[in-house]
Amino acid sequence: MFEIRIVQYFNRIGSRKFDDFLALINSIRFLAFFWFAIVIIAIVKHPEIINYFLAAVAIVAILHFGITEGIIKHLLLYFIPKRKRPYVAYPDLIKSIGKKFSDSSFPSSHMASTVAMLFVIVSFYPSLFFLSVTFVLIMAFSRLHSGMHYPSDILAGIVLGLLYGWIAMEILKSVS
Repeated sequence: MFEIRIVQYFNRIGSRKFDDFLALINSIRFLAFFWFAIVIIAIVKHPEIINYFLAAVAIVAILHFGITEGIIKHLLLYFIPKRKRPYVAYPDLIKSIGKKFSDSSFPSSHMASTVAMLFVIVSFYPSLFFLSVTFVLIMAFSRLHSGMHYPSDILAGIVLGLLYGWIAMEILKSVS
């Protein structure tokens, strides 16, 4: 399978310090802190956008947790089997790095939430586009490297994140 060869390639790259850094990036606590810090910085630096910015963040969170986590990763599992993560499906080929997630690998929740939040941030702060793309690439690499996702999981997460961010901004445009 082509996807497993890609994961296997990325899984082999690294060193102990590199793995530790990427494990930090993959940490739910880190992401929660990261998003919280960005929201606080945006509010402090530009209090005039607080209502719209917080509304966009809330819409993205509702869409992500409702659709990705609620419907796709839990409700649909009553009808279709969950996709095993690469390190679970191919333990002889892929080692897990960092926290071992055990839910369905499809789609990547890390990618969906990251892309959605960065879509909102870039909508308010276009100058952060390249920094945001860099963070998305690091996150995508780290999810493959850690053995948690296949490339198609990553792409699905990116598409969902773009969709959630776009919907949030369209909702805000329609009410303003």
